Amino acid sequence: MPDKKIKICFIGANPYFNGGIGLYQKNLIKYIKKNKNAEIDVIYFGKKAEVIEDKGVKYIQIKNNFPYPLDQIIDNIKIINYLKNNNYDIINSHALWGFWMNFYKKRKYQKLVHTYHGVTYNYFKVHIKRFSILKKILFSPMILFGYILEKPPIKKADEIISVSQKVKNQLNEAYNCKRKINVIRTGVDLKEFKPRDKEKIREKLNLENDKLYGLYIGKGGYWIKGLDRAIKISEEIYKKDRNYRMIIVGADYKKIKDFIKKDFIIYLEKVDREEIKYYYNVSDFLFYLSRYDGGAPTLVVSEAMASGCPIIFSKDSQQEIIKDKENGIIIDKFNIESSEIIMEILKDRKLKEKIIKNEIRTIKDISIDNWGEEYIKILRIN
Repeated sequence: MPDKKIKICFIGANPYFNGGIGLYQKNLIKYIKKNKNAEIDVIYFGKKAEVIEDKGVKYIQIKNNFPYPLDQIIDNIKIINYLKNNNYDIINSHALWGFWMNFYKKRKYQKLVHTYHGVTYNYFKVHIKRFSILKKILFSPMILFGYILEKPPIKKADEIISVSQKVKNQLNEAYNCKRKINVIRTGVDLKEFKPRDKEKIREKLNLENDKLYGLYIGKGGYWIKGLDRAIKISEEIYKKDRNYRMIIVGADYKKIKDFIKKDFIIYLEKVDREEIKYYYNVSDFLFYLSRYDGGAPTLVVSEAMASGCPIIFSKDSQQEIIKDKENGIIIDKFNIESSEIIMEILKDRKLKEKIIKNEIRTIKDISIDNWGEEYIKILRIN
């Protein structure tokens, strides 16, 4: 008689949008599917109600056309209704999609797991810094809203996963959380993301071999992700080296069109996920100048490290596994001084090779297999 299938439900971001949480879930599902007894459903929200089966996974899109933040409330109400009418052994919600736990009557056999990718209170505190006093007053209720929306899993979930130690610390501070929180850093597929021949890949992507390329990858807000910082430094680098080019991948054109009217910028709004790995290979370095991020490393950081692409970090991105001039470059200013530091390190072949060697060594411990193994231990999938 065949073993009983373990029914798992993931609740989170749109899996067809190549953002951080969506890709995180894709990688996790890829690993869990190795277990033939796992039956996986993914719930997300979009403009229409539909169910799609793809490679053995059922993707359930629940319709929600409400504006933010009302959409978050409606999302969680619809989750409760759906879960009442469907049976799952394990339910793993992510980010802000855990409020439903406050009102959900858990079945005895079920296991509820919530994964925190950041802390909304800390995120909004950073985000509103750029606003005028009036805007700060208008947007300050968002901090309270995020706090209320994010809190229920602290009490209701059987297990809590945090993507970094800093998120664990922030949860403890924000919610006075005394319970166990499992820190599992985001893994990377080392078969996909690895060093390659730079010259050959540049030819493949029609990029010139005599140019110096800086890279920025990010779909999120240009300010919170630090695109403005990267452009400021790039302007200074370009003044010193006219062969410098900055490649921007994925940023929303409507939000950044006024920032990218520069001779040195190569803007690529859409790059296929299968092609992204090559941009790490062709670049001389990656900018990671975020003002707030939960992951440490984030997915972009882990992919770049595995690819042997040196990374320029902002101090406030708090990438815990990085040590300055050991496996990365950390800066806290975004001006001519920082551009000079970057240029000096890139010219120092011995130091640059040390950083690349150490970043690859560091990230090998956070492979997708090691990450997946830790994760399924928490889910208790046998």
